Amino acid sequence: MSDDHDPHENIPSDAPGNGHSGTDTDGLSETMIKQINEGTERLSRPPAALVVTGVMGSLEVGVGLLAEYIVTTSTGSEMLGSLAFAIGLVIILLAHSELFTEGFLVPVSSVVAGKMPLHRLIRFWAATFTGNIIGAAVIMELLVTAYPDMHPYLIEKALHYALMPIDPQHVVLAALGGMFLTLVTRMHQFTDEVVPMIIASTIGGFLLSATGIVHSILDTLFIFGGLFTGESGLTFTDWLTFVWWVALANLVGGLVLVSALRFVQARRVVLDQKNGSVRTRGQAPADTGR
Repeated sequence: MSDDHDPHENIPSDAPGNGHSGTDTDGLSETMIKQINEGTERLSRPPAALVVTGVMGSLEVGVGLLAEYIVTTSTGSEMLGSLAFAIGLVIILLAHSELFTEGFLVPVSSVVAGKMPLHRLIRFWAATFTGNIIGAAVIMELLVTAYPDMHPYLIEKALHYALMPIDPQHVVLAALGGMFLTLVTRMHQFTDEVVPMIIASTIGGFLLSATGIVHSILDTLFIFGGLFTGESGLTFTDWLTFVWWVALANLVGGLVLVSALRFVQARRVVLDQKNGSVRTRGQAPADTGR
């Protein structure tokens, strides 16, 4: 998700990029400032708005899941089906919805820069995750009812994920799931143009579906689908056994493999923001007593 403001308005007057040198460092600084500002705005939203945004995110992923099923069964090509799944992530982008795993970079940057407290980030994650789970239940109940021919597909997927062992291979696959979606978020931060963002979301959606990675929200949709058919033999306990460690691995993968490196890359800007020496135009000095 991106803001509609001029990306140049946040460049500090004393930054090297103010002379329009066009260096990569200047671009990184500008992007990081925009990222911190957007993160602060997102963490300031009320919990109800965060939950609703999360519900919408899962509803839209469900559209992608349906597209994947239709294309795969019609063409026999899993790769084409994975490409069709990317529709869901494109809808999320254009509709300004949210998945839990999209919150591992932009909101975190606001906390790292000292603009928002940690408990706001935890609230953001919890509310978004809750909304995602509610949305997953709603969309899968609808799909199970509307597409009975889809039941065997959903049951097969549900059994695969719900009975997945907690071993090094699957933990790493879950960490990669968090990494891939956080990389999509990072690519979005480097442009305000819609077309490059759509391309980034398409890449992320394809990788999410085609590479066998494990994702707490997408795979929850599959498990709920199998549950709601009433034919899988699964219970909500099976889902709980799956989702806690996958969500944790997604979180670690996104934070460690993408976000932490991003903050090191732009550490000067992060430190300046934390010290209150870099401010957006017209912004009051940071409250050092926070």
